[in-house]
Amino acid sequence: MNTVPEIRRERIIIPPEMTPKEIKEKYGLSAKRARAAMKQGFFVKNYSKKQIIIDPENFDPAVSYSTAKRVYWKNFRWRPLAESIKEDLIQEGVARMWELSGQVKERANDKYSNGYAYFWVCHNAMLSYFKAWERQMRWRMFGDIEDEFVLSKINDSRRELVL
Repeated sequence: MNTVPEIRRERIIIPPEMTPKEIKEKYGLSAKRARAAMKQGFFVKNYSKKQIIIDPENFDPAVSYSTAKRVYWKNFRWRPLAESIKEDLIQEGVARMWELSGQVKERANDKYSNGYAYFWVCHNAMLSYFKAWERQMRWRMFGDIEDEFVLSKINDSRRELVL
């Protein structure tokens, strides 16, 4: 039994005769977004949420971990920071493959197989996780006194620029 609710993006076409107030009431949008949707002629439902379309029959954990390790080896092994968070990257890739297992099955065709789609789902999840980790750790320095000295110099130069 699937306990996670399915979240899909959907393009909603707005009839040209609708006013922003009617759009706001019918679709639950803010006034600003309703005006923009009226001008564009459409809006995308659940745009800011991660899509979750799970199909347990289409998900094989062994294949997913193998794919995640292959993605790591091809794209991230040469980065020192990625080496330190290797297990987290792999787990993030597998988790996202689980969340999109239904979408991968729906979009597979003769040209692009499930394996190809899973590879890119995993790659994008790992890259997103890696960039977020890198951004959060940018000014965090670990180590000895030299690192603290470098950090203090960086902070001093920041203060000089602000003043």
